Amino acid sequence: MTTSSPESPAAEGLSWRVPEEAHGWRLDKALGLLLAVPSPEQRAQRPELFALAEKGLRARRRLCERSLVLVGGKPGIPGLKVRAGQDILILPEPEAETALSKAEDAELVQEENGLAALYKPAGMHSAALAGSPAPCLESLLAAFLPGAEEGYPRLLNRLDAPTSGLVLAACGEEGERRWRRAERIGQTDKRYLALIEGQPLYDFTVARRLDTDARTKSRVRHSDDPDPLRHTDVALLHPLTAAETGGLVEADGDALLMLVGCRIRKGARHQIRAHLAAAGHPLAGDDLYGASLRCRDFPFLLHHGRVSLPDFDAFRLPIWLSSLPLEAQERAEAFLRG
Repeated sequence: MTTSSPESPAAEGLSWRVPEEAHGWRLDKALGLLLAVPSPEQRAQRPELFALAEKGLRARRRLCERSLVLVGGKPGIPGLKVRAGQDILILPEPEAETALSKAEDAELVQEENGLAALYKPAGMHSAALAGSPAPCLESLLAAFLPGAEEGYPRLLNRLDAPTSGLVLAACGEEGERRWRRAERIGQTDKRYLALIEGQPLYDFTVARRLDTDARTKSRVRHSDDPDPLRHTDVALLHPLTAAETGGLVEADGDALLMLVGCRIRKGARHQIRAHLAAAGHPLAGDDLYGASLRCRDFPFLLHHGRVSLPDFDAFRLPIWLSSLPLEAQERAEAFLRG
């Protein structure tokens, strides 16, 4: 039995109806079937989309992770079990459409003692990913740091594409060595701003162990991690309602939110996102980790605003902060500056 044919391409994307033979399949597997036999017209319109069928499972998963695959009108995670007759819509690649503006928004924030901090805008990848034609911060390093040693500059950390903020790079071997040592012994201080669902009453720390191996979604274990450098400290900065976010959150005006500051030392994949969700307060808009609200213009609001270690310090406010009340802005800046 063959896959059903895509419906007529629409300006907002391409859509299919899940055939009987794909009933109960994971979404990332079903996409391989749906993309396997495009018509010449469809391939001509979206060649990069249909090439994903040839690039494999990993590339199709990343399409889901960027919230570009809607199942029944809602973003679908790679492991979602689809049902026969469900509508699947694959949206246009927004990163490709805004490639130039993203590259122009990136900037060098600080360079000192063999290290550099660069600003990565939300929607830009830190490094190149399979199946994505979008620009990445890594490809801009040589232009920002032309005086780096041979074999450098190199990225030292990464941020998820929807997360904005500071990404560190080494300009030479000594800078990389200093960063690795500082992380190992707990001398790095990484501070983030986040907008979460709900309004907890007190500052809190999430110590739960994370399983990040070969996973789209980091799994939070029931036991705590004995290493305090793997914990996430959360400071409550300012309570808000959706009506007070300047349109950042699409929800009833009285929906409760909280601007928080998060502090980590080492960091693991999706650490802040997973830890906040485990505490019952996911990032507003973070569908992967169970958010019930949606954000406008951003998948979610998470920003790496300050990083410091001995002999190096960098600071950058998020562009979305100006949409919040003045008191929230002041508390956010005070938290980042420590």
